[in-house]
Amino acid sequence: MGIRMSGLSSGLDTEAIVGALMSAQSLKKTKLIQAKTKLEWTQTKWKDLNTKLYKLYSEQVSKLRLQTSYMTKKATASDETKAKITASAKAVNGSYTMEINNIATAQYLTGSKINADKGTTKMVDLDSALLNKEVEVKVGDKTTKFTVTEDMTIDDFTSELKNAGLNANFDAAQKRLFISSKDSGLANAFSITTSGVSNTEVTARKNLRDAVDYDSMTAENKKIVDDAMKKLETSGVDTTEYQEALDAITGAALSTRTAKTEAAASTYVKAKLYGENYAAYEEKAKKSLKSNYFTEDGEVKDELKTKYAEEFNIYTQEEKEKLGVENMTGEEYVNWRANQLYDQEVAKQADTDTTSFVNKQISSDEETKLAVKEAAYAGKTEDEIRALDSRALTKYYGSGNDADQLNISAIEGTSTFSSDSIKNDISGVVSDYASVTDRTYALSGSALAGIGLADIKVDDDGNVTVNGNADGSLPQDMGLVKASDSEILLNGAKMTSSSSTVSVNGLSIELTGFTKAGEPITFSVASDTDAVYNTIKNFFTEYNSLMKEMNELYNADSAKGYEPLTSEQKKDMSDDDIKLWEDKIKASLLRSDTTLGSVRSAMRNVMMSQVTYDGKTYSLASFGISTSSDYTEGGLYHIYGDTDDAVYADKDDKLRKALEEDPDAVVNVLSDIFGKLRNTMSDKMAGSKVSSALTFYSDIKMKDDLKDYEKQIKEWETKLANMEEAYYSKFTKMETALAKLQSQSNSLSGLFGN
Repeated sequence: MGIRMSGLSSGLDTEAIVGALMSAQSLKKTKLIQAKTKLEWTQTKWKDLNTKLYKLYSEQVSKLRLQTSYMTKKATASDETKAKITASAKAVNGSYTMEINNIATAQYLTGSKINADKGTTKMVDLDSALLNKEVEVKVGDKTTKFTVTEDMTIDDFTSELKNAGLNANFDAAQKRLFISSKDSGLANAFSITTSGVSNTEVTARKNLRDAVDYDSMTAENKKIVDDAMKKLETSGVDTTEYQEALDAITGAALSTRTAKTEAAASTYVKAKLYGENYAAYEEKAKKSLKSNYFTEDGEVKDELKTKYAEEFNIYTQEEKEKLGVENMTGEEYVNWRANQLYDQEVAKQADTDTTSFVNKQISSDEETKLAVKEAAYAGKTEDEIRALDSRALTKYYGSGNDADQLNISAIEGTSTFSSDSIKNDISGVVSDYASVTDRTYALSGSALAGIGLADIKVDDDGNVTVNGNADGSLPQDMGLVKASDSEILLNGAKMTSSSSTVSVNGLSIELTGFTKAGEPITFSVASDTDAVYNTIKNFFTEYNSLMKEMNELYNADSAKGYEPLTSEQKKDMSDDDIKLWEDKIKASLLRSDTTLGSVRSAMRNVMMSQVTYDGKTYSLASFGISTSSDYTEGGLYHIYGDTDDAVYADKDDKLRKALEEDPDAVVNVLSDIFGKLRNTMSDKMAGSKVSSALTFYSDIKMKDDLKDYEKQIKEWETKLANMEEAYYSKFTKMETALAKLQSQSNSLSGLFGN
């Protein structure tokens, strides 16, 4: 934009003239902005109404079109302290008797006290005889085995039980193990039995696991190896099953070895990057943090001088000697302390920034990723690793300042091993494991007696066999609760359930107590007229509320002459006046709206439809559900005898009477009408080119129209800017011409004057 000459020669108020001209030209843009604002308000209005319509459709209409929605049953029991009975639509009306013989329980095993006060206590420290004993856990159809090793702790033991599908915990305060099934019922009962593991099995198992680096494996790979070893127990050597197991173990070993190599290569590259970049980040940290401690002249900041001096003065001689500052003056200590903290903060910041850089490079830089792959493929010698920066070695390979204290070993490159080489390396130990014949042996007592437990064996009928100490005794204070099913006699027939709730023929019976012999509970099941009545009433309450809102929107007063306010207009009005003005417009946005009128009329027409059932013609009015004679209500419905409706409360309650005397007619008629209403509403919110699915209004068209308004407004803004510039350009030319004319006139006057 050039320099504007504003009336210097002409004496005209150019700014005012251009402003007046632009004001007239801006009317089109203002109208576009106002139209866009009204459309946005209309869109908001429709979104709100659409939400309410869809809620009525999904939560009320879709439900009431189903006959099962009217078949609500209720159960009334003689003693609700012993059972809570719920009846579904499938329940048969009538009277029932029920005896409660048992309520389902989970199986619980509580160990006796043991000599341990923490979960990290090793099992073999409690009883050395536990070493190499195999524990078998059966829960339902699942069987899990594990062996007590030299390093297994109580926490490890409970973890194994949890993995087997049980709840298990060691209470250090009570010094007891608590084990239980996760769910109640006989089907969830568990058995825990033990056996000895032969030395041959122990050795062969250890050799195989060591050969494949089992301890470094992921849980997934460990499971692969465990499953394969289980197969090897019965496969023999050189069988199909043997080869499958060998291949599976080889795959897990290759995966583990590759992952370890790649992780080691990644660590090497991280350390290398760290060492190469630390100095630069350290220098940045020094510059950014120096002002926290020192002035531009390098002096310790005054507030820190005071702080450190006070700190030095309160130290005892012993504390000074401990810090190594006993021979310093106060001033020397201040300088030493400032530099000490500065260096510490610099080191911390440099480490954080360098580490962040390294991690970012490792995760996203392609060149760095390639370096990791190359290191993993080729490997690295121990000397190559030790040649890295000492800070990097300390950070990534252990602790301590002496490199000899670091945990450094050569990286075996992936180029040095393959699936075939690993299979060749482990085939011997795999064959040895498959050849073991005497894997386990029976124990005279339970191996678990040393930790306050016993062998528990539960058969399919729930019979429990307990094997404790070798002498036949059980651990003192050990507790056992057997798993059991709920059992009731319903009208003389025995019913069972694995939980405390028995479900039978549409009845859900939650058991909370037992009945005495010869004193059964009685209960009855009947149609719940009140519940059905309230369901119907709730619908019409929601329907009326929505229909009333649609009527008000459709029949709203006109807001002709009202347009959204401009920023200039709002400056001269109070907030209350602005709100009243805008509310007037918003209330009228859907006045005589064709889409709204169509939806409203369609719904009202369906509600007035007739249904033929059993040779008779019915409508809502047949059951005392009708609109008022007051046409201004706009089709709102009232239920005769409704105590919440002051006008109609004293009329005969036809709906309740029909529900009690002829429920089938009510169900068939209402479900038919609501089915039609659902179909009508579904049609009205079907997707099209101008509207999305499940939408009653033209939401797609509105969005397109708003984009079009935005485009037009931007075009007008550009047009007006160019127009304004053109006006100023013309006035500038006029001012320039007048200035020249005035200059010439002055020259002539000078000549004549001479």
